[in-house]
Amino acid sequence: MPTHLKRILTAVLAITLAVQSSMASPPILHRQDNTASNPSPRGQGPEIQFGHCYTIKNKNGEPLGHQPSAWNYLRFGAGTKPTRFKVCQNLGQCKSPNTDYQVLLNRARFWLFDVEGNYYSPRGDFVAANSPPFGSNRNLYPAGGDYRYYVDFWGENDCSRPDARPLGQCPVKLRIDNLRDDKGLVVQDGYFKAAASGDEVVVVTFEDAKCPDE
Repeated sequence: MPTHLKRILTAVLAITLAVQSSMASPPILHRQDNTASNPSPRGQGPEIQFGHCYTIKNKNGEPLGHQPSAWNYLRFGAGTKPTRFKVCQNLGQCKSPNTDYQVLLNRARFWLFDVEGNYYSPRGDFVAANSPPFGSNRNLYPAGGDYRYYVDFWGENDCSRPDARPLGQCPVKLRIDNLRDDKGLVVQDGYFKAAASGDEVVVVTFEDAKCPDE
């Protein structure tokens, strides 16, 4: 198959599965709430907001970064190169339109744009997975070239606080919401990987960071 057709089919499949998944996911979804209180200024609140950049850390405080290579596979731990991720509402735009309120509520879908990218996407790209039917090692990485099986993430606060309505006021449980075969996330030898079972989650924290365009 010509590479340009493969690239188009890969992107179409990822978006199609995201739409199908949105019809079957848990009933409590992220919705913009224009009547909610104004979000805290940058650096003064733990909530996650569309259009903001973050460093992502595991329970040991290790940042999610790149294992240095052409593809820059995502990995926690020693030897990784730090990166930042912009939280986006969809693949076409990062902020929700027609509202100033960009805070994600608990149990929300979002995309992560890796601002550092890799050799094939030096200006950055959305996080993708090397998952079936396009790959098998299940590594996550910034997309590039013909490999653009984008991941739509599902986040949920990992605490029982009744007032923890915005996403990020506790550590966040992450899983995958849109891929055909993989619905969960795991860490193996430090590598951030997709997993078949949606019961597999990775608990992380989001720490506010400056975006390159700020």
